[in-house]
Amino acid sequence: MDPRLLKPAAPTDPRTQVRQAHLMLTGKLPSFGNEAIKLVEAACAQKSAEALLYHAALAARGHGRAQNFDHAFRYVQEAAALGDTRAKGQLMALENKFDRQAWLTPVALQQHHAAPRVFTVEKFISKPVCNWLMKQARKNLQRATVQLAAKSGAAAVDNARSNSVAGSHPLQPDLVMQLVNQKIAATIGVPVAHQETTNILHYARGEQYIPHFDFFTEAEEAGFAHEMRTIGQRICTFLIYLNDGYEGGETNFPRLDWRFKGKPGDALIFWNLSADGQRELLSLHAGLPVTKGEKWLLSKWVRQRPVPVA
Repeated sequence: MDPRLLKPAAPTDPRTQVRQAHLMLTGKLPSFGNEAIKLVEAACAQKSAEALLYHAALAARGHGRAQNFDHAFRYVQEAAALGDTRAKGQLMALENKFDRQAWLTPVALQQHHAAPRVFTVEKFISKPVCNWLMKQARKNLQRATVQLAAKSGAAAVDNARSNSVAGSHPLQPDLVMQLVNQKIAATIGVPVAHQETTNILHYARGEQYIPHFDFFTEAEEAGFAHEMRTIGQRICTFLIYLNDGYEGGETNFPRLDWRFKGKPGDALIFWNLSADGQRELLSLHAGLPVTKGEKWLLSKWVRQRPVPVA
């Protein structure tokens, strides 16, 4: 018997439709054909702002359906017309337009070092985008963790890292964040599917991240064996500075005798592996303590292979 005949009827409540579609699109529920997208479309047809914002994220990422940025922007506009404050905020951050050239075209990089390859970009994103990302993150901050190789990659609070972090999901129903991820991918020439989740970091006075590598060292390989087999090393780190008005807090590379502190919207990119795949031991870096005010930073790690959307 066709297993589809044994399935219960599709839900009709928009919120339930979106929730079930999400479980399908992240592999937690089986789906047939474009069943998940049909559920999202059905929820959108019922004038659900939640569904429209979720569909915008899918369209921007090209997950479960064809990628279409014009559709994504239109869905957010429709959600805003329904009065949704999240949609209105996203449109305001995007200055009420979708600028294809600005978001999807690689930008010029200023190179500072060759080994590791280190680059910066001025005004990578706009101040309204920075403000939106900080505003959304502030609601969800938690103490940052580190992955412990001795516990097969388990995350734990550690004194090496005292800041807070707001994580996200690859299908985050936020077109602003989705476009930032697309711009990162275009700039480094690595597909967005290789990106880990976006993290917004917050450093209060005195908080820091002591010197560390973003790649997995030889000593850590056994503890991260599954990650190494499936998605590989962290090849690149992409940081975007979101605010100013604080003291200290520079990103420091002690083995290069070089440090950087960007203005709002500026980006710092460094490659953790060389072009031929070797670990860059000079990429040791630290987030120095903030001595006054607070620091906000977007952090993105990029892998050798696609990261499952789970």
